[in-house]
Amino acid sequence: MTMMLLHRPRRGVRAVRRPAGLWLPLAWLLLAALAAAVPLAARAAPGSAIAWPVILFPDKHLSPYWVAELIVQNKIPMQIQAFDIDGDTRQARRFYQEWLGGKSDFSETTLEGIPILGARDGHFRITVEFRPLPSGKQQVRISSAWLHGAVPQLVSEQLQRRSYLAVPMGTDEFSDTFSFDADRVNRTTVWGNTLSVEANELYIREQALVAGWTVLSRKTIQGGTRAQVVLRRGGQEAVIALAHNGVGCSIVISNTLPQA
Repeated sequence: MTMMLLHRPRRGVRAVRRPAGLWLPLAWLLLAALAAAVPLAARAAPGSAIAWPVILFPDKHLSPYWVAELIVQNKIPMQIQAFDIDGDTRQARRFYQEWLGGKSDFSETTLEGIPILGARDGHFRITVEFRPLPSGKQQVRISSAWLHGAVPQLVSEQLQRRSYLAVPMGTDEFSDTFSFDADRVNRTTVWGNTLSVEANELYIREQALVAGWTVLSRKTIQGGTRAQVVLRRGGQEAVIALAHNGVGCSIVISNTLPQA
């Protein structure tokens, strides 16, 4: 799947110029954060009431697994499943070419050497990727994203408020992703600005203390170009990772909290 890391509106009073070359690595960082697989049917999620598309698999002997049973990425509900195969993917590609080729808006392309197929199924865009794994196997990753029509709002305003951590005024928000477990939710936000790591860390930490958070740990490495802060408040735990690449500062906030 090609993650649709859609740029969100700026927050704050002053506009911050988006540093060139800052955002692409963050997209793959977010993908990696969501890549831990769990067994099928292991979780219940708020999106269970959605009539998700039925995903077909080319062989009944395969062992599909969830990459993400439900994520809401920039307000777009998504599911991601996958299966691994040894060696040649041509049979699987022919299967998905035939299946998706019968749907509307079919497309076939290659991005950075990865074949990608896609088509529309009702409200959803189904995307199939063929990715090599370090083990030598091939991962076939199938995503369903609600991109057409009225999108159901699965994240309440209360949950948005509870999971929010303040960043410096004018910081550019790149992505906002909620992923749901049986009783917990993770919110991962990706931000960027032209301030230093030190200035960003100080602001976020001080605002968190005012909001009732406790600092569990802080560390700065690589001459102050990278930092990590771990915070806790009640049942919530947040990890803030900051990095400066010489052009701009990236901020990734991962906050895990109870759903209720």
